[in-house]
Order: sequence, then C-alpha cells, then structure tokens
Amino acid sequence: MKKIIVAAMLFAGLFARATGAPSAINEKVLKAFKETFTAAQDVSWHEYDDYVQANFRQNEIQIRAVYNDEGELVRTTRYYGEANLLPTVTASLKKKYNGKEIFGVTEVSSSQEVTFVINLKDENNWYVVKSDVYGNLTQTDKFKRADK
Repeated sequence: MKKIIVAAMLFAGLFARATGAPSAINEKVLKAFKETFTAAQDVSWHEYDDYVQANFRQNEIQIRAVYNDEGELVRTTRYYGEANLLPTVTASLKKKYNGKEIFGVTEVSSSQEVTFVINLKDENNWYVVKSDVYGNLTQTDKFKRADK
C-alpha cells in the first residue's frame, strides 16, 4: 500500500510539472496572454531557456503561443482545417490542386510574416504545400499514401 501511495504522489508531482503551473510564469506573460486570448481553454504552460509557451484551445482551434520574458508575443502556431483557412489561400489551392482534399493546416504567425503549411491528399498521394497570405503556393513534399 505504501508503494502505491508513493507512486501516486510521484505521478501527481510529474503531472503538475508537465502542465506548467501558472504560478511559475512571469506576470507580464500571464497578463499579455489573458488580454490576447480571452477565450482560451485547457491551457498548459511550458518554460524553456529563452521563452515560455502556452498550449491551449480557442474556438476549437489548437494553438501554441510563444512569449519572451517581457510578455511580448513572439509567434503563434495554430492547427485547423479547411473551414478556418483564408479564402485567398483556399481559392489558390482549389485552382492548383483541383480534386485534392485539404486535410489539415498549420499556420505560423509572427510580427514578420504569416505562413501556412497545408496537407492535401488524393487517392494515391499526400502533398505538403506552403503558402503566404496571398495564396502564393509552393509544394514542398509529395508522398505515396501508405494506407492504400
């Protein structure tokens, strides 16, 4: 019984560290996060040498937000489907990759740029396409589907 209690306490301690208790996060970062992401849900914090990262959900979109120690938002990474993709990018994809399904989108945003990495699929292949906000597309990879 003693081993079970010790194991449970160890697991609880590891879980608390993995979720990144907000009390360890810089007040500037917490304030900036709360002002920017007012509808954030299921937030977990992770501290690194040069930055702090919040992982969370907002409006059914998975998001990673990176802050520096001054509370400045350095970059965000958002994961979503076709419904949330910019219409300019969607239109370019539909034109150039007609008949291919948009499977998932990774959007990376910083003060310098916003880029999209879009995964497309058809009957035989996966395609990885990079885009800017204007719909300028560059195919970076193509793979044979292993599930076929």
